[in-house]
Amino acid sequence: MRRSIEWTEKAEGDRPKITYRVSLFAGEVRWQRKAQGSESWETPKMLPSETWDRLVEEVEKRYQRRRARHEDVLLVRSTSAKAPKLP
Repeated sequence: MRRSIEWTEKAEGDRPKITYRVSLFAGEVRWQRKAQGSESWETPKMLPSETWDRLVEEVEKRYQRRRARHEDVLLVRSTSAKAPKLP
C-alpha cells in the first residue's frame, strides 16, 4: 500500500486549520479532511478548485522527486478536470 498525500492549510479568519489526506488507489482519488480540534476525518462531496489545484501541484512535485508514478499524475489531472467544484 502506498502512502497517502497530506498537507495542511493555514487558518484564515474564522476558518480553522484544515488537514487534507488524499489516497490514490484502484483508479480513484479519495479525499478526507479534518479541521483542527475535530476528532474524526470527513469525506467531502465537493471541494474548491484551489484545493484540487494544490493536489495537482503536490503530485507533480512528488513525481519530479520519483515519489509518485506517472499514472498518478495523469489520474489526478483527469479527475480534477472532471470533478464538480465549489466556486
